[in-house]
Amino acid sequence: MSSSSELRHPASLLPRSFHNRDLVHLMCQPVSYDMIQYIALQTTRVITLADEPQPAAAPLPTPPHTPNKPTLAEQQQQQNHQAQASKLPSLENFIIYICQSSHVQVPTLLTTLIYLERLKAKLPKMAKGMPCTRHRVFLATLIVAAKYLNDSSPKNKNWVTYGRLFELAEVNLMEKQLLYLLNYDLRFDEEEAIRYFAPFL
Repeated sequence: MSSSSELRHPASLLPRSFHNRDLVHLMCQPVSYDMIQYIALQTTRVITLADEPQPAAAPLPTPPHTPNKPTLAEQQQQQNHQAQASKLPSLENFIIYICQSSHVQVPTLLTTLIYLERLKAKLPKMAKGMPCTRHRVFLATLIVAAKYLNDSSPKNKNWVTYGRLFELAEVNLMEKQLLYLLNYDLRFDEEEAIRYFAPFL
């Protein structure tokens, strides 16, 4: 009779003893608020928002400049952004709601950490986002993680329902954009997973 350590893990082709014991244990745990807080924090580090205050830099002597009056189109765009921002839930609340409505499991949720870090490395340092950009980034990483890890995962129309913020065309586009930026390479190994999931091991 085989010992429990030699039985094949249901999510692997290898015996349990070949895997990190803490990682295997983590994969069976329920999603926690600490995980959601941490993922929200890592998502905010991927991209800066255009209206976020920048760290103060040492002032350089420059001649005064004439302020430019915004055009009507620029004023309208700013008003649209402000209206959108006022309707947005916090990123943390957005993640909580999606986790609850989609019943996402820990392996899928934590895999977003790997893709968030890869995306951060790909984006230009000066890239700026809209108020909803981080919500889009998180949702896109969750969608690709779910599709990569699971034989059967929610369709994008289901994610529209779970997220409640974006239309189907937007969800399809954000998924395609993320895959392009990641060069369609979603692979990772156990060592990489251990590194990114370390706060919870």
